[in-house]
Amino acid sequence: MVKARMLKIIRYLEKEKIASYREISEALDLKERSVRYDIDRINDELSLLHAPLIEKRPKGMLFVPDDLDFSVIVEDKAAFVFSPEERLNIIRLIILFDTENLNIRKLCDKMQVSRRSIQNDIDLIQKDMEPYQLFLEYNRGFSLRGESELSYRTRSQELKKYVPILEKNRHNLYENYVIKILRGCFEPIHLQEILRWISRQSSEMDWTFSDESYQWYVANVLTFTWYIKNHLPLFISAKEEANIPKWEMEAYESCIGQKLTPEQKRILSGFIRYTSRYDILDLNLDLIGAEEITHRLITQMEQVLDIDFSSDRILWKGLLNHMGPLIERVRDHIQLNEEAESLIPEEYFDVYRQVRHVIQADPHLNVLTENEIVYLTMYFLGSIRRIEKNPYMTVLLICGYGYGTTTLIKDTLRSKFQVHIKESISAYQIMNYKDWDDVDLVITTVRTELPVKKKLVRVNVVFTDDDYGRLRRAGLRRKNALRNFLSIEKRLDFLDRDNRRKVMDIIKEEFGYQEVKVPERYNHISEMIRPEAIAFKDEIPNWKDAVSDAARLLEAQGSITREYYNSMIETMECRGFYAVTDGQFALLHGSANAGVMESAMSLLITKEPVRFGDKKTNLMFCLASRDKKEHIPAVARLMRMISMTDFLEKLKKCTTTEQVLNVIEESERTVEHSETVP
Repeated sequence: MVKARMLKIIRYLEKEKIASYREISEALDLKERSVRYDIDRINDELSLLHAPLIEKRPKGMLFVPDDLDFSVIVEDKAAFVFSPEERLNIIRLIILFDTENLNIRKLCDKMQVSRRSIQNDIDLIQKDMEPYQLFLEYNRGFSLRGESELSYRTRSQELKKYVPILEKNRHNLYENYVIKILRGCFEPIHLQEILRWISRQSSEMDWTFSDESYQWYVANVLTFTWYIKNHLPLFISAKEEANIPKWEMEAYESCIGQKLTPEQKRILSGFIRYTSRYDILDLNLDLIGAEEITHRLITQMEQVLDIDFSSDRILWKGLLNHMGPLIERVRDHIQLNEEAESLIPEEYFDVYRQVRHVIQADPHLNVLTENEIVYLTMYFLGSIRRIEKNPYMTVLLICGYGYGTTTLIKDTLRSKFQVHIKESISAYQIMNYKDWDDVDLVITTVRTELPVKKKLVRVNVVFTDDDYGRLRRAGLRRKNALRNFLSIEKRLDFLDRDNRRKVMDIIKEEFGYQEVKVPERYNHISEMIRPEAIAFKDEIPNWKDAVSDAARLLEAQGSITREYYNSMIETMECRGFYAVTDGQFALLHGSANAGVMESAMSLLITKEPVRFGDKKTNLMFCLASRDKKEHIPAVARLMRMISMTDFLEKLKKCTTTEQVLNVIEESERTVEHSETVP
C-alpha cells in the first residue's frame, strides 16, 4: 500500500526525474534512511504490476524512466498530496465549475489537510473573486452569486491555464486529478470530443495559431460549451453572422447533444475573431485601421530605437496579422491577463520599456494591458534579432577626390552605419579590382560601372538625406547608440564599479553618448537607498504603522505616491506576511507601477521588534520598483549579503545613517569579492 510519505517522494521524482537520496531527504525534510526504505517499497509495488522500476545508479542517484507512470500504483489507491498552490487551483476550479459539489469534508479527506486549511483556501479564493463580482454563499450547500459577463471571462481565463495539460499525453498526479475534475464538470459531454472538434476545424480551415491564441480560443470554446450544457445565460453577444461551415457547426452540435440558436452560433463563430492566426487576414476586420496603427507603431519604434524596422517585411506581416484581432479585443473589452513579462530576455528589457512608452502615448492603444504590450514587444525583438544576425556590411568605397575627401566619407559611414570598409580605391582602378568575394556593397562618389554584379550606391561627398535613404534601402543598418553604449559598458566589466563609471562618463562626453537613455538596472542596494530613506524608531505599535512609516520615507523623496502604500497594505492583507522572515527582516513591497515614480528602497530599524502576525522583525526594507525586473540584481545581491555575511546583525546595532551606509557598502564589497574569486 502506498502511504503519504511515499507519495511525497513520488511527487518529487515525478518532477525532478533524476535525484539522489540525499537531495530527496533534504528537499522533503526526511531521514535519508527513510527515503531508501520508501524507494524499495515503491519499487515493490511497481514490480507487482510489472511496471518499470525506479533505477538505482552509482553514488546514490535515482533515475525515473520515461515509460514509468506512477499513477498505476496510486490512482484510486491512496489520497493525493497536493502543494498549497495546487490545492488552491483545484478548489478554485470546483468553485467556478462545480459549486454544488463543493464539500469541505471530502476535500479534507482527499487532500489530507485540516478543515481550517480548506476554509482558509476558500476564503482566499472568495476574496480574489470579489473584483469580478462573484460571491460564494452557503445555505444548505454552496452557490455562486453575481453571474455576469465578468464571470464568463473569469471562467474562460481559468480554463486557459489547463489547455496545455489537456493537450499532453502523459500527466502527473495533480494533472490527472485536474483532468478528472474537468471531465466531471462537462459530463455527459466528452471533453476530448470537443478538443478533437477544435483540432479538426483548425486543420480544415487551414488555421495556424500562435500558442497563446490557440489556448485562448480553446478556453473560450470550452467555457461556451459549459454554459450551454448548464443552460446558463452567456452574457455575451456577437455582431456578425456565423462563419463556421454548416457541417462543422452540425458536428459541434452532435458533440454537445443539442441544437444551437442562431445567436449561440454567432457567438461560437465570433471567438476566432480575437485570435492571431497565421493565415490570410480576415476581411471582416478593420484592416485600414489595423494597417494605420501598425505603420504608426513601427515608425515610432524606428524613431525611439533608431533601428530600420520598415525594411523587415516579416515584422510588417506579423504585426498586421496580430493587430486586427487586437483591435477587436480592445473594442469588445477582451483582456489577456496572464503574466507574460517573463518572456522578455533581460538584455532586451529596454525594448519592452520603449514599446510600452510608445503604446501608452497612442490614443488607440493606451488601454492595452501589460500582457498585450509584451506580445507586441516580441514582434520587435524578433525583428531586432533578424537584423542583428548580420548587422555589418562589407563596403568597397570608390572615391577619386583625394585622401581628405575619402577620410570624410569613411568617418561618416562608420559613425552612422554598421559597416566594415574593406578598401577605398579610385574610379580608374575599378576594372582591375579582383577581391570581390566578401564585398556586400559598393559606394561611389562618381558615375561608374562595375565589372561584377554587386549592389552599387552613388552618393555625394557630404551626405544628403537622399543619400542616407539610398544607403538604408541598400541594406546598411544605422548604428544604435544605446546598443553600442551598453556593449562598451559590458566590455569594461574587468574594472571595478567606480572606475567603470568614470570611464563611461568620459566615453559619454567624448563620443557623443550624452543623450543616450540608458535603462536603469540596479545592481547594488547602495544604488537604491538614499541616506534620507533610512530611519530609526524605538518601537512601532503594529505592522500597518510600520508599513506607513517605511512608505513615508520613499514618499518624502518623491519616489512613490500614497497609492503605493495602499498597494502594500492590500498585498499583505490578501497574501499574508510571506515577505517577512521571522526574527530577521521584512522586504515590504506592493504592485509594480502602483504609484511608483522611481525605483528606490527605504530601511526602517526599530529597537523593539514589530509583529507581522506570528512573525516579528527589527529590520524593514521597503522596495518600490517601476517594473518587475530592474530591481532584481540589487535584491539578489541583498539576499547574498544576508546569507554570506553578518549583514543583518550589524544593521540591528546601527544607530546612525552613516553606520548603516558603511555596513551596506562593506557587505557589498565582501559579496563582490567572493563573486570575483575563482
